[in-house]
Amino acid sequence: MVTGAAGFLAHHLIKELRSRGYFIVGVDKRPIPANHELPDLFLQTDVNDLKFRDLIGIEDVYHFSWRTNIPDCSRHPEESTRDNIIMSIHMLEVAKEAGVKKFLFPSTASLYGNNPTPWTEDMEPDPQEMYSWQKLSIEYACKMYAKMGLPTAVFRFFQVFGEHQREDTALAAFIKAKKEGRPITLTETTAQSSFKSGQRDFVYAGDVANAVCMVAESDIGDGSIFNVASGNFYTMEEIADTMGADVMWVPRRGYEVERHWGSIKKIQKLGWSPKTDVIKWIKENI
Repeated sequence: MVTGAAGFLAHHLIKELRSRGYFIVGVDKRPIPANHELPDLFLQTDVNDLKFRDLIGIEDVYHFSWRTNIPDCSRHPEESTRDNIIMSIHMLEVAKEAGVKKFLFPSTASLYGNNPTPWTEDMEPDPQEMYSWQKLSIEYACKMYAKMGLPTAVFRFFQVFGEHQREDTALAAFIKAKKEGRPITLTETTAQSSFKSGQRDFVYAGDVANAVCMVAESDIGDGSIFNVASGNFYTMEEIADTMGADVMWVPRRGYEVERHWGSIKKIQKLGWSPKTDVIKWIKENI
């Protein structure tokens, strides 16, 4: 079962699951866009309305349903906390009741905050805004539910890119601006930085889906956390330059961390490695 089945990442996950021979049940209150990969069975409903009987016979739950926009979660802290945390606890509970074999949860690298890079899974979390704090809360819940008999695993995604990415992602906004002949807006770093624009660790959505499925098929289920990243980074200015776009600079927002860069040594031990470089992808697709 894939919740959030109408989303960007779910498109890539469903495609990967199908290549592995699974029967896929998708859940989303929104219809799935026509150009997205379709599950074998689609339940157009609110995740909160699922009962344990809806999950009987489900092997794995990929809980990708989430209120994802960081500024939106910060503007609406109480509402987004209710939406994200209560919904996710509900899914953990019905999955446990139904005897699901494994619960897979996508968290975020943003919760590393101001830790020194490269970020490793054993660092103390340091969320700077509501979205990351909400993700961290469900990480702890996954660890707890694993002790209660529901196997779980957690992934900290870095800057995910790829086909059908959400319009509110930086790369999607860049692409739209370029196509419309507008300058790309870049956030300027502080005067103390040795680089002018933020640095991000970009990882391709298809590689992300492969990583998630690899852990799902392993015997890991104790709430272990895995970085899913490229293990390298580019400045946002390099991304803009690759597109051949004009740039307009704006001040950094208070919660923004200037460098996102992840160590992938832990997940590499399982045999996973990223295949698609963001610069190459941009040159081939933009």
